[in-house]
Amino acid sequence: MSPTEAIPLLIVVLLLVSIGGGNAEQMTISFQGEHGLDAINDVYVAAGGTTTVPAGATITGDIYVIGGTTRVEGELNGDVTVLAGNLTVIDGATITGTIQSISGESMVADGAAVGHRSAFEPPAPSNSLARQIGGFLLQFLFVGLAGWWLARRRPVLLDNVGHSITDHPLVSGVVGSLAAATLLVLFVYMAFTLILIPLSVVGLVGELLIVLYGQVVFGHLIGRRLPIDRADVATVAGVGLFLLGIDILGAIPYVGVLVQLVLIVVGFGAVLNTFFGLQRFEPVTLSESTER
Repeated sequence: MSPTEAIPLLIVVLLLVSIGGGNAEQMTISFQGEHGLDAINDVYVAAGGTTTVPAGATITGDIYVIGGTTRVEGELNGDVTVLAGNLTVIDGATITGTIQSISGESMVADGAAVGHRSAFEPPAPSNSLARQIGGFLLQFLFVGLAGWWLARRRPVLLDNVGHSITDHPLVSGVVGSLAAATLLVLFVYMAFTLILIPLSVVGLVGELLIVLYGQVVFGHLIGRRLPIDRADVATVAGVGLFLLGIDILGAIPYVGVLVQLVLIVVGFGAVLNTFFGLQRFEPVTLSESTER
């Protein structure tokens, strides 16, 4: 597992360590190769390769397995949490704490001594029609209300962002894809520093709000083409049609998901290009820059 692939699970580990009162600054991470442990600085994260607690060794600390293979042959005075990867505890090995299996594979020999074992079983996802309709209505309520308010109070914001979408979709798409990916990576890496976790969460929520803002604008663009006189009502109706279309696209393998992604990044970029609709976006052409 590469460092980039391990980012989501490392964030989970950071949260678990901070909740448990551990010291994240003493955390050691291995991504590849073979590692024989003779000591742990409070927390050890096995993200890849092979990690072994050798026979005859006694170490103290907690191990988080998020990739690769971890073998316990000696004695570990601490807990082992398996988020991914493989854990093997052989005959004669000892773990004084708890083996918490959330995902991955855990094999504990009958002759091993383990303080406690716990397995997390996530609830089976419900794909019932009622649940899908409920989720759609909740999203429509939130986005529709935002569209209704903006269409009544700040229609120029919707017009400016809509202009960027319809007249400059390529520029909006490029800006949106680069900005969304860059900000996502930035906020995820910020989460590695415990002090910046709140700011990271705020940033990720902000990205989500920009995506929802883009959905409002797409609804506004659709509403303008409906035979409805009131702009606020037309925007709400357009939002409903847009969200319904997005759900239908989600049922189409590959192509539907690709179209969804394109719509998201174009809307994202249009919101940023117009500074959230505060000004109209007009890209500078080569001739204009030369004249200046």
